[in-house]
Amino acid sequence: MSDVAGTILVSLDGSHLAERALPLAAWLAGATGGRVRLVHVIDDERLRDQPAELKTASERFAAYAGGLAKTNGLFDATTEVLAGDPASRLLEAAAECGFVVMATHGRGGFRAAIIGSVADKVVRGTPVPILVVPGTGRTEVPSADKPFVVGLDGSPEAERGLALARELAARTGAKVTLVRAFHIPPPAGVEFSYYPPDVLTSLQEAAEEYIRSVAKPGEGERLVQGDAATAILETAKEVDAGLVVLTSGGKGLAKRLAFGSVTDRVLHALERPLLVVPPKR
Repeated sequence: MSDVAGTILVSLDGSHLAERALPLAAWLAGATGGRVRLVHVIDDERLRDQPAELKTASERFAAYAGGLAKTNGLFDATTEVLAGDPASRLLEAAAECGFVVMATHGRGGFRAAIIGSVADKVVRGTPVPILVVPGTGRTEVPSADKPFVVGLDGSPEAERGLALARELAARTGAKVTLVRAFHIPPPAGVEFSYYPPDVLTSLQEAAEEYIRSVAKPGEGERLVQGDAATAILETAKEVDAGLVVLTSGGKGLAKRLAFGSVTDRVLHALERPLLVVPPKR
């Protein structure tokens, strides 16, 4: 991925929680040169056939979002109101952008459109990378003194996320730390299953060989025996990561980085920004 520039979609619903996405959007815009598109979705299909009401809603949203944009240094941001199913409309809009930035949940004015289930659908379905901002705790913008932690599982999909992380790190001066977990999977359906004593050693050697093969000079390396999600979360805390990068699909020698497993668990437990990179389509 040689060019990360592109429109950055930010979904707002009038709540303070949703507004937490704006500083991260400004950071991403500065890193990529992308232009920010602020969108509000009204969950009412009928507005599509009521241009006068849609125009009024658009003017109100423009006044609200435009002020927030200027406060965050986004002087060329555009605003737009859409009508219909929130998740569907946001995914349609995302297909025309380079990135999505979204808080994990929020509700408030403008008859809240972004709730947990909608955000979850967007994170899972977006065809472009999505920067997820935690809805709890203090949100900090990534900085050069805080590394990007990248979870790897030995798959080409995960390495696609690594490529994007490296490009963003190069543009912002941050360093990169690679995390690779390995473990013996529990036996399934076979009582008293037996593993040769050298299995764990073989897994560790394979993981070491892999992480050495992909790491570049100056990048940190973390090889962890155990659960991948726990390894990523603990590493992010230990190194005080400014950003965690995972892919939403992939499989390798250890454990699949996919929703329902590692990425999903990290998403719901992480208290710092998470960049989820979808598989190539």
